[in-house]
Amino acid sequence: MSMIDKVTAEDRRDAADILDDLQAVLHAADVKLPSLGIDWHSAKATGVILIDLGAARPDVIERLVLVLRRGMAR
Repeated sequence: MSMIDKVTAEDRRDAADILDDLQAVLHAADVKLPSLGIDWHSAKATGVILIDLGAARPDVIERLVLVLRRGMAR
């Protein structure tokens, strides 16, 4: 196990939990981001863990924008 792996172990677990939460919320809102995931390559190289929202069709992003706007209006 590399030093970066040791230092970032808790952060990696947290990122995986947050990703699971995000996927659950998006699923409940009927929004599918097909490339959603954790950028493990960058995490291993830099120690910075990023959640990659990825690419999606415009209609999917439009749905996401509507869901966010509704949430902000509350």
